[in-house]
Amino acid sequence: MTLLSESDDMRMVMLPNDVGADIEFTGVLCSENMYRDPEAGTVTKQRLYLTDTKEQVYSVVISDGINNDHRVYKMRVENDQCRIDNGLFDVALDMHLLASVVRGLCGLNKAPYAEDFLSTMVDTLYAANG
Repeated sequence: MTLLSESDDMRMVMLPNDVGADIEFTGVLCSENMYRDPEAGTVTKQRLYLTDTKEQVYSVVISDGINNDHRVYKMRVENDQCRIDNGLFDVALDMHLLASVVRGLCGLNKAPYAEDFLSTMVDTLYAANG
């Protein structure tokens, strides 16, 4: 993850969101990925932005060539909670609960390095939100 500095090119961004309200913020694109699913016939584009208020905005667009599905999630750490806003709902999750869920979804529950993963993930979220 890239840390922002005074010289980073912040700009106003408006992301369409099919679930709730469009998400607008001042930030910089820090990561981008695209992959094709030949079985589903779709292309998925993912973008991660860092905002001027130390939030992360995650954008996912799935396209079948005709229709586009736009999803946007704004995330920030407040004390021991991760707040996730999708434009419709703003949910607060305990950081350790969130890390446990991610660990389970990634199949790391029984891995010998699972506790290291959990600790690193929580430390990274805190560091990213300075």
